[in-house]
Parts: sequence; C-alpha cells; structure tokens
Amino acid sequence: MKPISEQSFVYPRPGPGTKTRRVWEIADEITQYAGRPATRGEVLARYTSESGNGNTASTQYQHWKNWHEQHPDTAATSQTPVCDAEPQSLRLSAEGRLSIPLEMRKAMLLGEDGRVTAHVSAGELRIISPAAAVKQVQSRMKKYKKPGVDMVDEFLRDRRAIWGET
Repeated sequence: MKPISEQSFVYPRPGPGTKTRRVWEIADEITQYAGRPATRGEVLARYTSESGNGNTASTQYQHWKNWHEQHPDTAATSQTPVCDAEPQSLRLSAEGRLSIPLEMRKAMLLGEDGRVTAHVSAGELRIISPAAAVKQVQSRMKKYKKPGVDMVDEFLRDRRAIWGET
C-alpha cells in the first residue's frame, strides 16, 4: 500500500442543490463551452460573480479536477461545442422575444424552420437546435463505436434474428 502522502484521494461529486455542487456545475459548463478543461481562474471568477466564496470555489475546483482525472470517460470535454460565435449582448423585447444574430444562428446549426429546444438551468437560458443536439449526442457516443462495425447493420441483423427473419 502507498504511503498516505502518495495516495490520491478523490472527493465525491457533491449533492444536487449545494453550493459546492454549483462550483462543479460551473466548471462543467465552462469546459463544455470552451471544449477544454476549465481553469481555476475561470471557475473562481464565475462563482464569485454569483456571490460565492472564492475559497470554496478554489477548493472545489481542485476536487473537480481530481475527479475528472480519475474518471476521464465522464469528462465534460467530450461535449465539445459544435461551433463557436463571439459573445454578444442581446436584448429581450417587452413581449419576451429574443432576436439571435445570423452569426450565432449559423454557429447553432439552426435550420430554416427555426425550431429549437430551450430550458433554464441555474438561471441560465439554454437554446439548442436539433442539428446541434444530434452532433452533441454523436460526439458523446463516439466512445462506444467499434472500429469497422456498422452499428445500423448490426442492429438490423439483431432485430431480424429476434423476429425470425434471418
């Protein structure tokens, strides 16, 4: 057994709704948006801008970083953005309408029909187009793809066997 000084302790992911979990969520969000691991400074700045304690952010960032080093298959970096557009200040109309600039619509892979899915997470409005959602799922599922195997053909072969149509 390794001496205590050489053992690596992995702090468990904090429970939902806690202040410490918020630090982890911020780190995951920054990582997902940037397509690379969040830095301590980025997490600290965002958490303190939400009136959080900088010491909590710094400690929890280190726990988050250690956790992701021990669990690389769940790292948020696998959820890289489809395309980036520069941040812009937008204004909601009195009726609650939001006009999204062309550059952002292109980055979102927004189709001509304009359909999107929206939800609010921790006070943040998130909007995603169907095409971008498919790209994200494909990116996450890439680790399950077997080289040289057509998953559709394999699926159909299995179904035909179940249905007795071999």
